[in-house]
Amino acid sequence: MTPVPDLRDAVQAGVTLFNRRRYFEAHEHWERCWGESAGDARPFLEGLVQLATGLHLRTRRGGTRGAEHLLARCLVTLDDYRPHAHGIDVERLVTDVGTYLDWLREVQRPHRLLDVRRLPRIHGV
Repeated sequence: MTPVPDLRDAVQAGVTLFNRRRYFEAHEHWERCWGESAGDARPFLEGLVQLATGLHLRTRRGGTRGAEHLLARCLVTLDDYRPHAHGIDVERLVTDVGTYLDWLREVQRPHRLLDVRRLPRIHGV
């Protein structure tokens, strides 16, 4: 297995998709990168895949329980990469996803259009 030539650029391409709320496409992109990566990058990319998939389930498929599960797993996975990794402010991301997950568990309802303002974004360092 050969490593992704420039992992930081590959991660950032997925971030662009993610921040445009194109979660499925971000998931697909990061999953391809995950398949081509080795070592320390693999779990990091897996965490991003879990994040994008969880938000895709929540916003496009109406899945609450599956989204909660994936977002919780994402938090555990990304926790090891604090405070930052591969150009991402992981500290802020973990905090924002944790806040979103707490809110999601509290409201216990399907996604609504105005919930968009609560969706986490990925910020660089």
